[in-house]
Parts: sequence; structure tokens; C-alpha cells
Amino acid sequence: MTETEKSDRRPARVSRQGFLRLSGPASVGWLLSACRKASTRQPSPIPQTSEASPVRPSPEAGGNGSLGTVFLSDQRLRTLRQRIADRVEPTFSAFWKIRQVAASRTNYQPHVPETWYVPGYYRDAQGHTTSKRGLQEDANLAYTFALHYRMTDEVRSAEAAARLIDAWAGLQNLRTEDDSKLSFSYHFPALILAADLIVGFDGWPAERQEAFRTFVRKKALPMNTMDRANNWGNWGLVLVLASAAWLGDATWFGRGVDRWEAFIEHQIAEDGHLAHEVHRNNGVGERGIWYTHFSLMPQTIAAEIARVNGVDLYDYVAPNGRTLRLAYERVVPWARDPSTFPYFQGEDKSELKGTDYVSYFEILNPRWPNEDAMAMLAQRRPLMANHCTPHLTFTHGDLLHDDGTT
Repeated sequence: MTETEKSDRRPARVSRQGFLRLSGPASVGWLLSACRKASTRQPSPIPQTSEASPVRPSPEAGGNGSLGTVFLSDQRLRTLRQRIADRVEPTFSAFWKIRQVAASRTNYQPHVPETWYVPGYYRDAQGHTTSKRGLQEDANLAYTFALHYRMTDEVRSAEAAARLIDAWAGLQNLRTEDDSKLSFSYHFPALILAADLIVGFDGWPAERQEAFRTFVRKKALPMNTMDRANNWGNWGLVLVLASAAWLGDATWFGRGVDRWEAFIEHQIAEDGHLAHEVHRNNGVGERGIWYTHFSLMPQTIAAEIARVNGVDLYDYVAPNGRTLRLAYERVVPWARDPSTFPYFQGEDKSELKGTDYVSYFEILNPRWPNEDAMAMLAQRRPLMANHCTPHLTFTHGDLLHDDGTT
């Protein structure tokens, strides 16, 4: 059996590219015009969830309700399997990290709280970290197990992923104050990515998939922070687009695309810096690079979800000329040499924190090659991340196109 045949063993997703089989930005006018006001590019109101919104049918139902995959296309998954077989780097070494985790934690049990609540980090750092740890670990492990399953067909990994997904689908109580919505926005999407990878697994039957789908629509989606102007908004956007792709909801998807464009226009300054982030914290700027990463990382993940579903936002130019590339090329040299960061007002630039949280460079650098970014990636691979997409070296390292071509 060939690697391609193995990858295709799961039942085909309903309408693999769905009703968003689009070739580029020029093709998406019909969707965007239906989902936003053409008269303004200011951030649009956040829609309320509704039972009347289109819901993706289960794989058994057939039809055209699916937006496609969420984050990784079947073509990319086939490419990754072949790169593993051919021992192509950085894919091969990154996969062995995934394999080690999957093999050692197959019996891992979920940690779902009775009530989801996360205190504000700058008020209660320890409580914040402790409260969100269960979702962070469960979601990232579910995604790890699901990736391992799709690369190896090992049923134990699919079962482990499904166990974690099902457990969180049973969460009853979610509070919204302090950092509860933000932490949910940046950790929960990994469970959606995992679900997308095991949707054809026989051991995850339709009724359990539907329970998770219901949870995403009724409880998870309202937790998004997409209406916020800073990095909170970017992470909320990831939750919205991941949920919309999973649910097959064109209304939410279109609002997410609209919001993505608004962030490009309103978050990025003329020289590429992010005005909301560079002076963090307390106006001193010791976390200015970190928070710039913490805004651009979700903006990049959101762009990738959109691309996989037929809407290419990477080359989008806002009315004021701002682009994602402009912000990326501004932060890269700061990340490699923090001493060049001009917004730090302290006395010792060694106090700058989180400067190397750069796993999202794996998505952007193949598109816009940058010597500083390449040097950082080469030194740190395989890169890991705590938020939403922990394995970007494996899934995107040196891969511009899903079929492996450059």
C-alpha cells in the first residue's frame, strides 16, 4: 500500500473543499459581500450564535455544508507522510518528537474542571497558569495524538484524541470574566484541529462527533474575544475561524475574514510595528516583542485556516497599505537581536522577555524568506508552542504549498 493510499483510508470529508472552492482573493467577493458591510472596513459587530446558522452535516449526511478542512488539508497530510518516509528534514525530526509524546502518554486522562474560570495573569499569575493548564495540556495532546494517528494509522492514538475531545464536550459551566475567554480562545482551537483529523475514525461515532459539534456552537464559539482590538482579538479570531470551518458556518467564516482584514488595517503602524503591543508592560516595553509575537501568531494561524478553506489572505493589502508581511519583517530582526528593539525603556535589554516565541515563522518564512528568521528556525527546530498549534515545524517547516512544491 502506498503512502497516499494509507493517508486516504479514512472516509472522505463531506465536499472536501465544500462551497468555498476558491482560487484566490479575487474569487471571494460573493462570500465577503454576503457577510460584511461593503461601506466600511472598521471592525464589524460580532454575530450571535443561532440555531438557524448553517451547520456542517456529519460525514454520513452528504451534501455541501462543509467549508473544507480546518488547518491541514488531506494533500498536506499526504505530503507529510511521504516526507517522513523519505526522512526529509525538518519534518522527520519533528515527527519523532510527536511520536515520542504519543507513545509515552497514550493512557493520559483528561482534566476537565467543573467550572472553567481563569483569573487575570497580572493579578494572579499562579492561579492563571494552574487554571488553564488542564485545557492547554489536553488540547495540545489531543492534537498531537490526532497528528500521530494520521501519520501512522495507530488506533490507540485516535482513541486517545477522541477521549480528550469527548471529555471537553461535556464541560457544563464556563465563566467569562478576567482571562477566562482569552485563555479559552487560544487553547480550545487545538481540540477542533484534533477533531478535524479524526473525523473519519470509526472509533469516534457520529453521535459523539455531533456532541462536540454542539458544544463548539453553543458553548465554545460564544467564548471568543474577536471583538477586542489587541492580541485578544487575534486569538478570538482563531477560535472563530476554526469553529466556523468545523461547523461549516459561512456567516461566521465571513465575519472572521472581515475581522482579519480589519486587524491588518488597524493594528499595524506605517513602519510595521504593532502599536497595541510594543510598549507592554507598564509602558516599559520589556514584553513588547513577546506581545507582538502573541498578536502575529494568531493572525498567521487564522490566515492559514482561511487559506486551507480557499481564501488567501497572505497578500491582502489594507486600504492604508498595511500588510501581514510588513509586520512580520518588522518583528523578525527584533526577535533575533532584541538589543535593536527601540521601544524598550528600561536600563537592561536582557530583561526583554519572550523574544524567541517564533514558531509561527514556520508558516511565514517559506512564503517570505528572511535570513534572520531562517537563522532562528535553524537554531531552534523543532519549535514547540503552548498555544493552539504546538507542532508548526512538523506541519509547515519548509513547506509553502500543500503538495510540497516551492
